[in-house]
Amino acid sequence: MPLLNICAITGGNKVVQVGVAFLSNESEKSYKWVLSQLQEMMQLHQIQQPYSIITDRELALIKAIDSLFLKSIHILCRWHVNMNILAKTKKYFPGPTKEDGVWKRHAGFNTFLQACVNVFNSTTERDYSENLAELKKFDHRAVNYVMNTWLTPWKEKLMRYWVDQHLHFSVLVTSSVEGCHGVIKSWLQQSTRDLNGVFDRLELFWSAQQRGITEAVAQDQLRPKHNVNLPRFAELIGQIHGYALQKLHFEVSKLPKHGAPTSICNCTIQKSMGLPCYHTIWERIKDGGSVRIQDIHLHWLYYRSPEITQEPPLIQVLDPLVIRGKGRPKGALGQGKKLPESNTKRLPSAFELPSSTAPPAVDLSPIPKEQLYILQSTTQIAMARFEQGHIDQYEPGTMRERSYMRGISSVHKDDYMELSANSADSAMLNETQECIEVEVPGRLL
Repeated sequence: MPLLNICAITGGNKVVQVGVAFLSNESEKSYKWVLSQLQEMMQLHQIQQPYSIITDRELALIKAIDSLFLKSIHILCRWHVNMNILAKTKKYFPGPTKEDGVWKRHAGFNTFLQACVNVFNSTTERDYSENLAELKKFDHRAVNYVMNTWLTPWKEKLMRYWVDQHLHFSVLVTSSVEGCHGVIKSWLQQSTRDLNGVFDRLELFWSAQQRGITEAVAQDQLRPKHNVNLPRFAELIGQIHGYALQKLHFEVSKLPKHGAPTSICNCTIQKSMGLPCYHTIWERIKDGGSVRIQDIHLHWLYYRSPEITQEPPLIQVLDPLVIRGKGRPKGALGQGKKLPESNTKRLPSAFELPSSTAPPAVDLSPIPKEQLYILQSTTQIAMARFEQGHIDQYEPGTMRERSYMRGISSVHKDDYMELSANSADSAMLNETQECIEVEVPGRLL
């Protein structure tokens, strides 16, 4: 029986299983029944609808999601897309060659795969047009497969320009579900149990999952990383997950060493992840302030209590003001030597400098930008293209998984979802092949 595994991602970037269901078949009707049960459970426990839902290209499931989760944006898993392109277009390029005992993919095929990745990672419509023009320089049969299967009907679910207009918290692949599926198998231990035995084992897994998440949150709150334990994050430490703090620390690293950022803010992190970009961070910390809890999306908070966002900003506890005594009169003899340049006296911090010496703020008022293409339902747009006569050349199947292709994250592992998302591209672009693959109808040798 098909097993539908429904997972979510916590603010600490850990995977939690929300629901699991055995299906009699993989029809739209079956998926609608499961999702309707999920909705009832969410309403019972006052859980809001997800901001985004990631799946592979299962049309029945996509249609069911679009009909029930009207406020959620659907995104296609990049890993499945990349692996499908890798498996179905390799026949249009020369085969791999053996160099020093290692099979390596043809350079032309690697260049084609990189062109596909560039198209999917386009951040503007102009970049999309330029990258698409580069892609069309390759074998027309491979290009037609990519265009007719993925780009023409599904580009709003794949290209970063459209995807980053919605909250997805950097989750763009279903590797987390695959990892959770593997953990469930380890708990079941055997495949011959009846439904009652499966449920008993799942109850044990759910208890262990909850304990793991609780312990991870406690450790995260108790021991914040040293690189984020800074005055600029004073209001956030102990309130938001360490993963979000690391993201903010990375944004701070984009700031120039001196002065304000010179670029105009075109960042998408606020829309896609619910975190302030480095331009906003500069506005907060330039006068000795800190990033506010109101700048952070509720997804990243340990406890989503509405009272937290209503509290006034915390007052920073500064070092005591050093009062200089009268001392020796100016001009008196025997004042002593000046301190050497290697003295241990610390320089004043930025928040200790008077406002008159602070650098002037650069006017970062937004300029007219390219209008974003806001979408209501990407699934309805894709279905309309099929109804208008678009020829779908999709061939099910992907390359067989190998160790370097897997990006699995679960509550029992510490690797981040973003690493899994990056592995979706790196797996396809890996030049080394462990063997030559020959496709035979019905099986893969």
